[in-house]
Amino acid sequence: MRFFLKNYFSFLLGLLALLLRIFWGFFPAHCETYYARGLFLWIRQGLDLLFSPLPFAAFYLFWASFFIWAAYRIWASFRARPFGGWRAFLGLQVRATANFTGLIVSLFLGLWGYNYARIPLEEQLSLAVRPLSQEEMRAEGARILEAVAQARAEIGPLDSFALDSAILPKDLVAHLRTCLEAELAKLGYPHRANFRLRALQPKGLGYGFNASGFYWPFTGEAHIESALHPLQQPFTIAHELAHGYGFGDEASCNFLAYLACQASPNAFIRYTGQLAYWRYIFSELKYSDYGYYRYLRAQIDRGVHQDLAAIYAQMGPYFEFVPGLHGIAYETYLQMQGVEEGLASYDRMVLLVYAWEKQH
Repeated sequence: MRFFLKNYFSFLLGLLALLLRIFWGFFPAHCETYYARGLFLWIRQGLDLLFSPLPFAAFYLFWASFFIWAAYRIWASFRARPFGGWRAFLGLQVRATANFTGLIVSLFLGLWGYNYARIPLEEQLSLAVRPLSQEEMRAEGARILEAVAQARAEIGPLDSFALDSAILPKDLVAHLRTCLEAELAKLGYPHRANFRLRALQPKGLGYGFNASGFYWPFTGEAHIESALHPLQQPFTIAHELAHGYGFGDEASCNFLAYLACQASPNAFIRYTGQLAYWRYIFSELKYSDYGYYRYLRAQIDRGVHQDLAAIYAQMGPYFEFVPGLHGIAYETYLQMQGVEEGLASYDRMVLLVYAWEKQH
């Protein structure tokens, strides 16, 4: 036993972290009380103090440290090889890999990952979430089509040309953080944090992994693709900020991003939130009711149509490094965290927003 504690401590720590994750899965109320609204808030403050002052994304520091460590381990293993042969070399590699895996698992879960096991948002808000009938989906599609056009008109006198970055607030992240924190406070969630949101460089790095943004638990920072069109930025920023406040599943973060955008006094930001929701609704209709999807598509406001075309045009030059790899990997990751729908969990935002709108 002493041998394993000495030589495989990090690996054993990872196993204990996994066992605790299983425990939280059976007792989400305990996770909500002792972790999500307890320990995590202290972790949040610590990460903010440690990494927020940096002038660059700590994400790069993480990977630089990893590659330095990996190079050192390979060098140390080769140095040990003459004294023990290939068996000693392979043994060192197995031990190092096991301990590294255990360390990453324990850090991921401890710093943020246990939030996946908290009480679901819809349960805490008493939302009557259920699948929508075809008639309800059609009605919601027609409603949001009109709402998006109206939201765009509220921005001010506009022509039918696509909107661009000139209309974005200069303090966009701070503005959205204020809106999100206000909504979290209304919903009864902790809402104090000071973590940074960074734009990934070079442009296209996020798109290379088929991601418009992500939250990095090891540094406590949120990131967005720097090539995002200005019309995509507010909703994506609010979504990634929601992760940083302790929400794991994508549907909850989409829902909170929608609320934050709609709570903004800025008409442009409200429009981008409606536009994001519209895209989820129409994506659902495209696959479940294609005929009605085409019917509504033909009625899109000309200005909204130009905005969508501008978004797709800006995404055009960028590509996924290994097509399909991110989808498979992230699907597996989400299911391992207890999100049974996998990538489809993003689309559950429609059910959350629909239930919210019906009850408020």
